Amino acid sequence: MVLVVSLGILVFALGASLYKGRSFRFDKASALKKVFFASVLLLSFLLLYFSFAQYRLWLGSEISKYFLPPYQSIFYFLFYVGMRFFIPYGVSLAAAGLVFYVMTRMNRRYGEKFFYAEEYYLAAIAVFLTGHPGWMIYLILLLVGYLFIHLLFLATFRNSSSRISFYYLWLPIAIFVILMETLYLAPLAWWKQLSF
Repeated sequence: MVLVVSLGILVFALGASLYKGRSFRFDKASALKKVFFASVLLLSFLLLYFSFAQYRLWLGSEISKYFLPPYQSIFYFLFYVGMRFFIPYGVSLAAAGLVFYVMTRMNRRYGEKFFYAEEYYLAAIAVFLTGHPGWMIYLILLLVGYLFIHLLFLATFRNSSSRISFYYLWLPIAIFVILMETLYLAPLAWWKQLSF
């Protein structure tokens, strides 16, 4: 369910990033900043709902009710839902913050020549929504994809001084990673080892 919501947000953000209409004033960076914060809030509420549903499920079972108060401390349940639901997105949120910080610092240091203003939020949205450990695979695929496109561009246009942007890679690669996680990676032993 969380992955489906994440995919929906990514597709929406992709549409916002590609919008070129002139019918109304549209600041992409501001809109994508709102999408990022809305995605953090939406996923937080969704994870709280899953935590509540987990509590009700355990409470209704003759065996698992012994994992809840008064048989166990409430901290046992909080630790369980924290590790199961919240920590993976907490780690990816911290990674998104770090990526955002590094991008903004690097771009300011070199005269705003690496990234457009909205790319900070495209990157943050993508890293956060891929979750943990998806954000690690995401960053690897992003760099490999960029390197491939860069080499292809150099081979095709040898004398060009144009720069190649990450702009159109941030969200499609995140969508690809979530689909790969859902379809192929989740049952693999090494993926489970990386997960919490």
